[in-house]
Amino acid sequence: MSFPFTFVCARASIVALSIAVLAGCAGGGAGGGRSGGLGAVPAMSTQTNVLRFGADGPVLQTLDVPLSQFPNAVGTLLTGIRGNLITGFIARANGSNLGVVYDRKTGIWTPIKYPGSSNTSVYGPAITQTGYRLVGSYSKKGQTNAGGFVYDSTTKKYLTVDAPANLCAPKSCNYTIVHSNYGNAAYKAVGNYDAIKSVPSLTPSETYPASGHAFIYDSATAKFSTLEFPGSISSTAYGIWMDGRDVAIAGGYTDKTGTHAYVRNLAGSKMLVYSWPKSILTHFEGITGAGGAGNYNVIGDYFDIKNKTLEYGFFLPIRNWTAGTATVIGPVSANSVYGSTVIGVYVGAGLTNGYITTIP
Repeated sequence: MSFPFTFVCARASIVALSIAVLAGCAGGGAGGGRSGGLGAVPAMSTQTNVLRFGADGPVLQTLDVPLSQFPNAVGTLLTGIRGNLITGFIARANGSNLGVVYDRKTGIWTPIKYPGSSNTSVYGPAITQTGYRLVGSYSKKGQTNAGGFVYDSTTKKYLTVDAPANLCAPKSCNYTIVHSNYGNAAYKAVGNYDAIKSVPSLTPSETYPASGHAFIYDSATAKFSTLEFPGSISSTAYGIWMDGRDVAIAGGYTDKTGTHAYVRNLAGSKMLVYSWPKSILTHFEGITGAGGAGNYNVIGDYFDIKNKTLEYGFFLPIRNWTAGTATVIGPVSANSVYGSTVIGVYVGAGLTNGYITTIP
């Protein structure tokens, strides 16, 4: 699904124009720019919309930021969900991004802005004993790379989380994007880093990072470790879920045969690789528990093999490390899941909207 945005970011499996990618990028400074302008996009409607793709598809409810609070918003991109919290960012008329977190219980939208940044994208919330923790990426004015961060609602402090230089040597690491986190006082976070400076203008299905690397960050040691796959060209880590000591990570990787979605445990003893039938690209965007280790609900995106610019979101149950029957949500980006509740982004009437749905 193409997207008329001014920026290109390196968030995900479908980098340049994909909504799935845009849902995690830092904005104008993250990975280069693209011609065109957000200012040409009309203002969002405040009307609540309900839509469904196909007679058997789940019902989607539009969830956008209120224009009364964010008058310059021209797009709402939802990126993460845990409990009552939903994270994302808004695209503003001047081409910048502002992070947001929404509390479904209170109905309050809270802006999140990394100190001194011109662009902030937020997602991957985690509920803690005293509040919540958010992760994301940011860029400052004139900055040509993106930095990662962790935000704690209790201390109101931002922790900068950047991949160490040795991981990209002899080049420097030009971006770090933290996608998701899990844990209480001590936590683990996953994301991506790369040494590339820009992304070429390619079709969405061709823009998977050529050298992207997945990482796991351990707050207890403040150390990074990489997550690679044998024979892979690039890899991503988007979701993390913990059942006791068992840690499951979801994302995607590219090898000579294509781009595949995966779920694996941190110990490396269990892994499920999934490719949508007759698609050119499949990627998992989020993961949630479904009753103990090896049982998960994941959501992801795939590209149609006939129309390589058409993206579909889907929901997939995994039981005992075996994929069940998937539910196609529609021509949307599915970005995060909690239980059976899914959030993401769709384009309607030229507008970028967030949505929320429950899979039956």
